[in-house]
Amino acid sequence: MSSSVNSTVSIPAIIDSPLVDKAFLLLETISEESFWVNLLGERLLKILKRYFGSDVVFLGIIVYMAPIIGVYFNNLLLVCTVWFRERFYVTLQVKDSEDIFEGIQEYVATKAKEIKHLRSMEARDKPEEENIELQGPSPPPKIDLYPLVDTEQVIWYKGYKFWVSFRKDISKSKYAHHYGNNLGDLLNMVSQTPVVHVTMRSSNIKLLRQFLQEWVTLHHEKKHGKLLIYKCVHTRYEGEEWRQVGSKELRSFDSVILKPGQKEVLLADIQRFRRREKWYSQRGIPYRRGYLLYGPPGTGKTSFVQSIASKINMNVAIISLSGSLTDDSFSYLVSETPRNSILVIEDIDHCHISDVSDGDSSAPDSGGKGKITMSGLLNALDGVTAQEGSMVFMTCNSIEALQPALLRPGRIDMKMELGYANKKQIEDMFWRFMDLDIDADMSEKEKKIRSDKLDKVVVKFVDMIPDEKVTPAELQNFFIMNMDGYEENNGYEYIIEKIPELLESIERDRQQARDHKNRAKNVVQGTEPVEPVKPVEPVKAVEPIESTKPVEAEDSMDTDSLIPPTPPSDPEDAIGST
Repeated sequence: MSSSVNSTVSIPAIIDSPLVDKAFLLLETISEESFWVNLLGERLLKILKRYFGSDVVFLGIIVYMAPIIGVYFNNLLLVCTVWFRERFYVTLQVKDSEDIFEGIQEYVATKAKEIKHLRSMEARDKPEEENIELQGPSPPPKIDLYPLVDTEQVIWYKGYKFWVSFRKDISKSKYAHHYGNNLGDLLNMVSQTPVVHVTMRSSNIKLLRQFLQEWVTLHHEKKHGKLLIYKCVHTRYEGEEWRQVGSKELRSFDSVILKPGQKEVLLADIQRFRRREKWYSQRGIPYRRGYLLYGPPGTGKTSFVQSIASKINMNVAIISLSGSLTDDSFSYLVSETPRNSILVIEDIDHCHISDVSDGDSSAPDSGGKGKITMSGLLNALDGVTAQEGSMVFMTCNSIEALQPALLRPGRIDMKMELGYANKKQIEDMFWRFMDLDIDADMSEKEKKIRSDKLDKVVVKFVDMIPDEKVTPAELQNFFIMNMDGYEENNGYEYIIEKIPELLESIERDRQQARDHKNRAKNVVQGTEPVEPVKPVEPVKAVEPIESTKPVEAEDSMDTDSLIPPTPPSDPEDAIGST
């Protein structure tokens, strides 16, 4: 037989409790008139009874006092809300200038799409997926959805509720001090920057930080294996700032073919520099490194920088000294170079750099091409505001056009000439484009037949291309145009037959570049235009040497030749762009 105990507390028992008994006693006491007589006095009590006994007076007092009481009540409610949120909620704010902003935005957009009753989102072009079909018409653009500004999204993550809002923050502009108080305040108002506020119901801000880190990590993993490209862009109110303009597939270090040993020497210097941060600090040496790549256009300077960045898992931040850049804005951009990025200053010999300071208003600006001075450039590269751990690559066509002050160690620590292709480069590029191992659909027998034919053709090809006369870019274009003619010509001899046409085309391009250079000089000097220079005889193909032996690779090289004391005699004879 079982028994149960009734644990329900009866209502009389609650009423008879000491706490309830004291509450009833208080109500009985304040309801007696004697209590108010003792508290306020008999005279004051009669006055209050006389006025408050009238309904008109009572309602008038209520109408008058209600707004005042409402204001105090709202303030009290706000204080209580802030107190409650500070103890039970945590919030983090992230500006759009931070690298983590994009990761948080993309994750919130992904989670917001899962909300069933979501009514408002911002539509944008969806990035194209990789490995899309290149044949046929291009597909229409796809739409992707992102959270609206000034709206709040509620998402769930690992059992926690998050309130995420994207807003425009009226933060102080970094250029406001140039315009005085009134215009500076106006600039601050119009130059609002997007920010995101993430709030979570918790008292542990480290937990919120951990969750945000997980969101950013998910976004970073999607971009892993990509080379991010940053460029400085001019904004409407904020001057110049860094923006990610795209991403590329990592460029293989072997895809850039230079003279033997050049790539290895520069890569070894970079790796040695990156290992020696503590070594630099202990000796009081600024932890920075500068490189200069110079040579004719089309010799692979920019491609080499991209392959270096891919090799050491860094990104590329490209800046041009033309446009509206000033000493201040250039110094700011150098000091704010995106994290884990190589700073690349392209075509520095073609940029206008004044020899005078900004303070000399009487100095000419050479047609307003730019406002950067040499002192401002040097201070940005090696001054106190220069970024520690930075690597700066500069490219130019003519090293003679650069001022000696820029070439000193500490600003440019290593110089390397990328010139016209020598015999070894020509042979390496031939095999790079004609390598049969890349074609997996070809049978081994067919590969053997074609390989034997290529062994004979490569010797003739290398012999007929003049040494140090053709750029790698020109050779690359030649191979792209002629690498698929084996089936039509029943062999590779057609490549040899195309060489005279290649050399004639190169000579025409060089002649056009010389004519353009002469016309530009005449315009600058104010002289009458002169007749174009009579074309010289085209470069003739070298007669092939009767030999079936492939060109031997150089066993060793003199590393001093990588940093020649003098530039090429006429680096602008080639055309194109770096």
